[in-house]
Amino acid sequence: MHSIILDYPKVAAVIPTRDRKDKLFRFLEGFSKQTYPNLHIIVIDSNSNDGTREELLKQFPQVTLIRVTDREYWAGATNAGVKLALKNSYDYILTINDDSVVEPDHLERMVAIARKHQVLVLGNCINYLSNPNLIWSIGTSNDWGTANFLKLNYHNIELDNLPESVKDSEIIEVNALAGNGVLIHRQVFEAIGLYNETFLPHYHADSEITIRATKRGIKVFVSPSVILLNDFHDDQKQLNLRQSQGLIYALFYKKSHLFILSLIYIFVMYCPNTKKFSTFWRLINRFFQLRRKS
Repeated sequence: MHSIILDYPKVAAVIPTRDRKDKLFRFLEGFSKQTYPNLHIIVIDSNSNDGTREELLKQFPQVTLIRVTDREYWAGATNAGVKLALKNSYDYILTINDDSVVEPDHLERMVAIARKHQVLVLGNCINYLSNPNLIWSIGTSNDWGTANFLKLNYHNIELDNLPESVKDSEIIEVNALAGNGVLIHRQVFEAIGLYNETFLPHYHADSEITIRATKRGIKVFVSPSVILLNDFHDDQKQLNLRQSQGLIYALFYKKSHLFILSLIYIFVMYCPNTKKFSTFWRLINRFFQLRRKS
C-alpha cells in the first residue's frame, strides 16, 4: 500500500473503444488492478451498439466514460480523452488499446523509468497475446527511401533473439511509436498539440505525433523490458476483409493502414527532401504490386 499518493504524478489512461465490449471489459478487469496508486481511467466510446455504455459504469464505476460519435475514429476519440486529462491537470497521459493485456506493475514501471531518465515520451514493447515471446514492435523507424517508411522495429522476432544491446537497455531511442502503451507527459501536448484527426483519423496518428515530437526536439524512447500483449488477430481479419474488397477501397477507407490521405500527409510533412523521389517511386511501385494481388 502506497502511503503518500502525492509522491506519484497523476496519470490518466485513455482508452478508445467501439463495439468491443468483451475485449474492453477483459482489459479493464486486469488494468483496474494496476499497482500504481495515482491512476485514473478514461474510456471513450464511439457510439457502440453492443451495450458497452449501458454496462460499463455498472461494472467499473471508477471509470470516466466519454461518449463521442462513430465518426471520431482512433485519433478523435483519443483526443477527447487527452483534452479531459489536460483540463484536469494530469501529469501524464497513457494511451492504451482495449485489446491489451498487461502485468499489474506495468504503469508503475513505466512511470519510474520515465522519471528516472527524465523522458517525456516512453513506449513499451508490444508482443502478440497469442505468442507472448514474439515481438510485434519495439518502436518504429522512419525508413525513408523505401515504401515501408514506418517500419516496426524487431517485428516478428523472438524475445530471446534480440541483440544483447537491446536486451540490456532500460530505454532505447526510436523515431516513432505505435500508440498502444505510450506514456506522454502533458508538456508534450502543450508544446506540439494533439493527434491530427483531420489527416490521420485512425492509423498512423500515433506515429505522427511522436515524429512531430522528435522534429520539435522532444526525444522518444521505448523500454524493451516493459511488455504489453496485444490481441491482434480479430482486427487483422477485419482489415484483410476490407482489403479483399479492392485496393481502391483500402486507399480511401479511413480505418485502413493504407488510407491514402494519411500516407501522403506523413510523406509530405516529414520525408527529407533528399529522399522524397526515391520514397515516392517505391511507394507507387508498392501500390501497383498490391493492385495486382487484389
